[in-house]
Amino acid sequence: MKDEYRGQLFRDVVAALDQTGHKMCVLRGYQSYPERIGSDIDAISEDPAQIPRILSEHQVATVVRCFRYITKYIFVLYRQHDDGPVFLDLDVSADYRYDGRIYYSGEEFLSSCRSFKFFSIPSAELEFGAYLIKHITQRSLDEAKCRRLTELYEEDPTGCERQLARFFPRAETEFIADSARSGNWEPVRSRIEHLRREVLNKTARAQQSRLLLHRLGAPWRRLERILRPAGLMIAVLGVDGAGKSTVMARIASDLSPAFPATKLYHRRPLASLRRWRERDNVGNGDDSKHIVNTHAQPYRNRASSLAKLAFWWADYMFLGYIADIFPRLVDSTLVLFDRYYYDLLVYPKRYRYGGPLWLAYFVGLFIPRPHLVILLDAPPEVIHARKQEVSPEETARQRDAYLQLVERMPNGHVVDASKPLSHVVTEVEGIVLDYMAARTARRLSI
Repeated sequence: MKDEYRGQLFRDVVAALDQTGHKMCVLRGYQSYPERIGSDIDAISEDPAQIPRILSEHQVATVVRCFRYITKYIFVLYRQHDDGPVFLDLDVSADYRYDGRIYYSGEEFLSSCRSFKFFSIPSAELEFGAYLIKHITQRSLDEAKCRRLTELYEEDPTGCERQLARFFPRAETEFIADSARSGNWEPVRSRIEHLRREVLNKTARAQQSRLLLHRLGAPWRRLERILRPAGLMIAVLGVDGAGKSTVMARIASDLSPAFPATKLYHRRPLASLRRWRERDNVGNGDDSKHIVNTHAQPYRNRASSLAKLAFWWADYMFLGYIADIFPRLVDSTLVLFDRYYYDLLVYPKRYRYGGPLWLAYFVGLFIPRPHLVILLDAPPEVIHARKQEVSPEETARQRDAYLQLVERMPNGHVVDASKPLSHVVTEVEGIVLDYMAARTARRLSI
């Protein structure tokens, strides 16, 4: 069903662009569209930066994530359906380039594209040239790609040979053309390193200044990713029995198409690293076997509590956030915390903290803040019916303390966890996706 929804979303994207006269050409992998769409849609557009505005004005989709690399944009489009959120990755460029080298201008593609179903695709000649250059420079010319190149060559042998002569010397042009005619690409694959050098050297000579600027700009592009990481860090709070693990597992599954990776932490970063041994995907959410029951254990003495508080601060700030969490955010990971430092402020007995609570609050001011804090709230009797690890009075106290804490947070949200699970998940995902859309709109100045 998700494939059908993604296909319809793609249809609506193309229709919205067509209505505004915006030209877009789908580059490759389009044979199964719209019934089956792979990981993303690669396309050339006359002005990729205008696509979010067009889709927003036509109410087609919301852009919840965007990665920009010179003239290339990767948009993660989102639309809500009854079955959950649907995502579509649109990888759009203004020209055809790799490693700072421009192989084809966008105008060349758009002026010669042809119709296929309800969208535009390149001429066989240009698709052949672009596809070959990409997989030679990336050393990824496998059998399936070779078969596709032969199909394109058979559509327009003269045009394809014209593209070969554009990038290779005469001998190499004839050599590759022979493979395309016969369908036997093994000789080309065996000499791929030589052919790669030919392409790179020829384009380097013609584009020396552009390559120099590309190399000089690499540190600044990396710095921009560090200053504005595309990942998302969410802390899910609630009294035992609120349903945190179950909701987090659903969120991780439903939102995974919008992120390259997902990472779950329980309480503290360092403890999670040890417990899950770098398990990057959320499982079934059942971590009860890892949790030591501390409800009946005594508080630590004052000195031990203060030492432990200092360690927790170092864990959240240095050992956890700077060393592990922040690099994941830079790499666009969805980071989910079951509880967080805030749990210590609500229920210090869980951590056997016997020091002054005001000091724990003060230290909390210097802990990295999640982008979103979501409290799963329910009446005490509902929560206590699910879990009876503490008394009803303690359940009610914790619930009130959580509400007071989260309602003071500008990034805090309270969700009624007494509703059916599907309603709770939809509301939480709505909060997350609204935040992502607003952040992306700010960054794109929409």
